[in-house]
Amino acid sequence: MYDPWVKAIFSSVKFGSRMSIIRRYPLLWRLFQALIGKSANKRRETHFQHSVTRVTKRLEKGRDNEGVDLWDYVLSQKEGRGLSRPEMDANAGLFMIAGTETTATLLSGLTYFLLVNPECMKKLVGEVRGAFASADDMTMEQLAALPYLAACIKEAFRMYPPVPLGLPRFTPEDGSTIVGQYVPPNTNLTIPQHAMFTHEKNFKRPMEYIPERWLGDSEFDGDEKQCVQPFSVGSRDCVGKK
Repeated sequence: MYDPWVKAIFSSVKFGSRMSIIRRYPLLWRLFQALIGKSANKRRETHFQHSVTRVTKRLEKGRDNEGVDLWDYVLSQKEGRGLSRPEMDANAGLFMIAGTETTATLLSGLTYFLLVNPECMKKLVGEVRGAFASADDMTMEQLAALPYLAACIKEAFRMYPPVPLGLPRFTPEDGSTIVGQYVPPNTNLTIPQHAMFTHEKNFKRPMEYIPERWLGDSEFDGDEKQCVQPFSVGSRDCVGKK
């Protein structure tokens, strides 16, 4: 059973995907707003109230709780430099959507690809068990230094990006030239990540899970690896990137 907040998030994400499609058809969009507008607002309000409730409970604990979490850093900011209460409520909802289910989605994809590619699983198990005597010896820094583990994760990002549609951008007031083609001002642009990451023009054997492509295998020297940007790029890329 999902927590009600998580359940509401799943529902909102699916709802938002449908909305993004309907927005492209003005007549349908006006009809949608007339018929579903109140329901959409209710979904947003439900999600926001979950955020407010969780923030309130966390603030009541202060910084005296066991361990350190994200909110500990929020509360440690000096007076005048920290987040206001409305900003905390808004960001709690954002972190819940962008910082939890995305990780779970990627790990689900990674697990699947390793299970259906037992030779990759065998290599990864050998690397991990060769580096650590037990799980207690593992640290984030040491895990990050394992090359095959990193390659497995990157290949999972390529084939199963948590945000498959990419994030939108708008062209500037004077338009923009992209790949030699002029795009008018204020045009909403996005690159579907899954399509780009699995296109045969960008990757050799694109539909195969091959971590070795990230480890210098000469067969994949022509791969456009720089296009794999699951966290987006620029000033508005994901804060969880590092």
